[in-house]
Amino acid sequence: MDKLRYIIALIFGLMLLNISLKASDPVVAVPSEKGKIEGEVVDGNEKVPVEYANILVMNPGDSSMVTGGLTDLDGRFQIKDIPLGDYYVVVNFIGYEKRMIDNVKVTKKNQHIDLGKIDLNMTAVQLKAAEITAERMAVEYHLDRKVVNVAQDLDAAGNSAVEVLEKVPSIRVDISGEVSLRGSSNFTVLIDGKPSVLQGSEALQQIPSSTIENIEIITNPSVKYDPDGTAGIINIKLKKNRIDGLGGVVNATVGTGDKYASDLYLNYKTGKFNIFGGIDWNDRKFYNESTENRETINNDTSFFQNSFGEGAWLRNGLRLKGGLDFTPNDNTTWSVGGEYGDFGFGMDNYQHVKQFSQPASSTRYYINDDQRRWKRNFYSLNGSFKKEFAGENHELTLYGFYSNRDGSEKQDKIEYDTDANWNSIDSDPFLLRTDESGPSYNIRTEMDYTRPVGEEGKMEFGYHYRRGIDNEDYTLQTFDYDASAWITDDDFTKNTFFERDIHAVYSTYSNSYKSFEYQLGLRGEYTYRNIEVSNTGESSLIDRFDYFPSLHVSNRFNDNNQVMASYSRRIDRPRGWYLEPYESFVDENTRRLGNPALLPEYTDSYELGYLRTLSAGNVSVDVYYRKTDNKITNISYVDQETGILYYQFQNLNSDQALGIEGAFIYDLTKWFNLNLSGTFYNYKLDDKTSESGGTKTSNNWDSRLIGSFKLPTNTRFQVNLSYESPTVEAQGREEESYYADVTVRQDFFEKKFNVTLKVGDVFATRTARSYRNGPDFYISQTRIPESRVVTLTLSYRLNNFKERQDRRSEMGGDM
Repeated sequence: MDKLRYIIALIFGLMLLNISLKASDPVVAVPSEKGKIEGEVVDGNEKVPVEYANILVMNPGDSSMVTGGLTDLDGRFQIKDIPLGDYYVVVNFIGYEKRMIDNVKVTKKNQHIDLGKIDLNMTAVQLKAAEITAERMAVEYHLDRKVVNVAQDLDAAGNSAVEVLEKVPSIRVDISGEVSLRGSSNFTVLIDGKPSVLQGSEALQQIPSSTIENIEIITNPSVKYDPDGTAGIINIKLKKNRIDGLGGVVNATVGTGDKYASDLYLNYKTGKFNIFGGIDWNDRKFYNESTENRETINNDTSFFQNSFGEGAWLRNGLRLKGGLDFTPNDNTTWSVGGEYGDFGFGMDNYQHVKQFSQPASSTRYYINDDQRRWKRNFYSLNGSFKKEFAGENHELTLYGFYSNRDGSEKQDKIEYDTDANWNSIDSDPFLLRTDESGPSYNIRTEMDYTRPVGEEGKMEFGYHYRRGIDNEDYTLQTFDYDASAWITDDDFTKNTFFERDIHAVYSTYSNSYKSFEYQLGLRGEYTYRNIEVSNTGESSLIDRFDYFPSLHVSNRFNDNNQVMASYSRRIDRPRGWYLEPYESFVDENTRRLGNPALLPEYTDSYELGYLRTLSAGNVSVDVYYRKTDNKITNISYVDQETGILYYQFQNLNSDQALGIEGAFIYDLTKWFNLNLSGTFYNYKLDDKTSESGGTKTSNNWDSRLIGSFKLPTNTRFQVNLSYESPTVEAQGREEESYYADVTVRQDFFEKKFNVTLKVGDVFATRTARSYRNGPDFYISQTRIPESRVVTLTLSYRLNNFKERQDRRSEMGGDM
């Protein structure tokens, strides 16, 4: 009953707000002495919208600019508060020929001018008799998001979304493929604006770059979207064909060190139907060498465990997906889709280990051969309905999603004693295996409604529901040579049931005055979460209501200068395995311990952005401040009774990041593009939850330099230089990392077929070094990934496959 009262109260409050805004609409329109000009800008060849095109309203007497604006994500524009008079309108965008529209008259009788669809034709330049067609920037900087145009990144060929993100400011990718956004791994991954079955880096590692049109980095989204992920949203927008007929793309990749991938994507559009589908497969290994030195202190004795060896991260999977769009008229769209996937992740370690203690005791040498395998077998179904009503900003969208996943995590370990030269002296090695597996499913429904308020305003209202259930069994077995059988350890055998229901309602109100725009938003979420361990009787329950406000404002001073400020409150809920109230085996000296008392993180995020549009590029600067309470951190400590090192996620007090990001992208010549970007931020970690706690700070920075060359023979050459500074962690420090990649691509047959060759980490400089320490332990780790990895990708586009953005999946609003 409590949760129903929460939901009813919030819905009632939002309905009152909606009614009051509607009541404020004028009953009688008062004639204005100003008018407005609107229209839609499209590509003259492909008939697709041209986003962020410049619209200038000019005085024909002295050719001065009266006012101006930009097109939105659908290529539409509306310029208001134009004094009555005669004008001409100039429409332009980088890579297109300028378009002029004369004799635009705004009068008392004709205050509303609709220019309709305006075609822009792309420019072409000659470079030593080779035709170079104008293209979009590799990374576009909009005021509320960064848009990575994957097709313009030569390195993207044959890779996943992770490799594409390596070049984006505010993104860090470690050598194991783990992604962090502005120093946080707590972000949400969306695919075409909708949640992914997989989460975080796991999802990004399995999406082939060849199926991606662009990637949006949104650090302060509006309340229309889930508040999960304290760092923001990474939205993957997949390719679709807008041209009638059959189109598609097929890719095949092979790389040194056992790396293979291929994918096929087809799209058929005819009349009111659009049918699409694809298959992708990958099997890749990423080899590495590692060392670890560990010291733990127990009862005045220091125990040392030093190891070195080699290993590999494994990524493999097969995915099938398809769907259908039906558009019976210009105002209605029905869509259905489905996906099947069988993904695998793995980690192999073959380590030479030396154990000893001080005061001195016997020394043990042994080899640890450890293999871990994660399997994710799933299918999902989705459907949506969109209805646009008469007038602008008036539409209804319904969406439903269901997924079913059967996952497992298996570990197989062999330990055998050796002499000091690593020769085996053990006829009966220690054998251990663990298995954590079980099914899970997710259900999601959404209703979103948008309606105009007054002449300029807009209100959004919606209800979202999501439910997730996981049921996992965990077993640990060791091999008994006397019994010639595997023996189950009851202390490590658990059955866990996890369920979570989230009801959410939200409302936003946006309006504008001249060049100033604003949006206010409020979201309320009721969360019910329960965890039960059936064989021990342990349980943990959460019954909570949260509020998430947001604010976005922007001002366009003129056609080339824009400023935007925003605020949002976000949450990061602990993953299920963080909370499991039992102990899991890592090795004989290490355990993982769940924490059912773990609280969610809450983040307040503030941003101020500036964008300057140049004749052949842009400059952007973002200042941001982010404060997170209940910071979730993986903490290590030594049990003084057993001497075992435990890992457990715990809540620290807070962390803060104050930073600035900048980017400069410019076509210095017709054949050379420079992409220079960097981030600098001060990071402060406040931990007063333990005796070893305190405040840690560090100044962190990273930079990217990408140089792209266009040669006369349909050849492109790209150099990527990257640097990431050291940074502090709750119990240690991660050292700097830097590397260089080189890529060359050759196009054939009017760019329908291309060959891409990439050499990664050319100078073999990429290394991961980290340190962790506490009152009773010290750990130093070094991992060196394989370097100078060479990959070759062949790509063919059927009917010169044309990509588009799916309007139904757009993330943006008016901001």
